[in-house]
Amino acid sequence: MPIHKLCADRLRDSYRALTGNKLGAGHAHEITAAYFGYVTAAALRTEAQYPLSELSQADILIPDIARMDVRRSQLTGLPQDLPSSRELASDISTLLKEIGNFSGQIWDAEYLSDDINGFVQNDPMLIEGDLSGDIAQTNASFDELYLDEVEVETNDDGLVATIEGSLNGEQDQDRVFHGDKIKFTSIMTMDRVAGRVAYTSPEFETTGGVDDSMYYDADT
Repeated sequence: MPIHKLCADRLRDSYRALTGNKLGAGHAHEITAAYFGYVTAAALRTEAQYPLSELSQADILIPDIARMDVRRSQLTGLPQDLPSSRELASDISTLLKEIGNFSGQIWDAEYLSDDINGFVQNDPMLIEGDLSGDIAQTNASFDELYLDEVEVETNDDGLVATIEGSLNGEQDQDRVFHGDKIKFTSIMTMDRVAGRVAYTSPEFETTGGVDDSMYYDADT
């Protein structure tokens, strides 16, 4: 059975179990399509380049909860007591895990920047690895990585995030001071795999340098 039908049936079954009432098949399919990033169920059904059958090959799944909200506002006759889009998305995500169609990470925080930050904090070397030369120049020990600004863009083939941030460290007091903060810009890319919301694991390219904006020469 196609993945989108399994998901739509899950929404209908869950709603019936919760309320004893019926969620129409058409409504369930439209909400499911929105979860996967499509404007309509028809658009999902015509997807040829990134079919949902490839979902098991993805590493990251980002349910389009905002689009679910929009699509729900456009549908007529939708039950007034239907759970929130976030709850419906969680139900679909749980199903995908249960039936083995997806085993990667699901990013469903209210702000995508929070998911990106969590991913980076779990493995700071994704960014710090490209800054090893800058780190070595400072004679400082770095243990605080901050993402100050994250701008995300999506296109037909993937997702690109531009990340501005800083590494803060503690200077070795027995060595000459050469800075204890590095400002960086990192470009995170994720290739599209299935639907409009399933991607490969993020890859990072980072550049940066010692932040000397607070330094001054006492002799000048």
